[in-house]
Amino acid sequence: MSDKLNKFLVVVFLTLLIWTWAFMSKAKERSFTGTLAVSPSTDPSLLVTFSLNDSPTPQTEIPLKSLNFVGAPSKLSDLQKRYALPLDDPDVERLNFYYDPAEGTEGTSTLELLDYLQNNIKIQELALALESCTPAKVTVNIEQLVEKELPVKCVKKDNAPLTASVDPATVKIYVRKGYPVESATVVLTPQLIEAAQKEAVSMTPYVELGVAGVKRTAANPVQIKLQTDEQLTPNRFITSKPIGIIMSQDLRERFKVTIVNETKARETTTIYATAEAFKAYEDMTYPIQIEIKPSDSILSQVQLKKIIYNFPPEYVRKAEIKLADQLDRQIEIKIEPINPSPTP
Repeated sequence: MSDKLNKFLVVVFLTLLIWTWAFMSKAKERSFTGTLAVSPSTDPSLLVTFSLNDSPTPQTEIPLKSLNFVGAPSKLSDLQKRYALPLDDPDVERLNFYYDPAEGTEGTSTLELLDYLQNNIKIQELALALESCTPAKVTVNIEQLVEKELPVKCVKKDNAPLTASVDPATVKIYVRKGYPVESATVVLTPQLIEAAQKEAVSMTPYVELGVAGVKRTAANPVQIKLQTDEQLTPNRFITSKPIGIIMSQDLRERFKVTIVNETKARETTTIYATAEAFKAYEDMTYPIQIEIKPSDSILSQVQLKKIIYNFPPEYVRKAEIKLADQLDRQIEIKIEPINPSPTP
């Protein structure tokens, strides 16, 4: 029985050897190019980038300069035909692969590309053997982002600000830890600006993460409505109410602030607003203010401070009130110690 089994195994081995030799004698080799990119389905709370030894700059997509396949000539020929089709052809084959990190991973690691691609379902469906690829490895960096609530800023395509009513006024969005981001952005084209002046348009705010051009968008869109200057009436504003001084309690206890040219601060100002917004502004306890910062207290000479027009926030959000111009208006102030040090 054992001899018969041994003979049978020898026959099987020789048959497989002959088949393998026959296949290899006909097998061909061909090289293609492709890409490896971060998968669009990657968890949005993760920032994933690649870098290469010869190009350490973080990227979200790297070129695969050569993908060397071995296999039956008919399979290679079929791949070549589909690879050469125009991009808009539904049958086009592009060797573009996507990397989706394992759940909970963070930090820097090395990805062996040949092993990774050989286990990719697309490679397996080609019924071809991937023998080598260039580059051979890539460094993967994964950074955990944090969710932050940010106000929404509307700008034109040239980044010029737009005064708009935004609903909701803030959105939750993922940002990098410690990276300075003050607002989420909505960019309106001239066509969208025209549309938003007639009725609210739906837009999704985003933030720039500052790495490889990566953005993160809010989970939900906001409604943007722009006011036209024709919808706002010019109003001549002048007030006798006290000028508000914004300063910390510590500064308030140690320094007194004198407005040198209060008459200048009370000069008539033109404000564009709806009737309701202008009335609400006139009713403010401190319609004009100045802000004193700790760095100001060390200056004893007369200095200029910007006038803050304390518009009601709800009407600012609805773009129903604004200055006739955006020039910084300034007044002269003097900051002096309440209890000056005695002169020796």
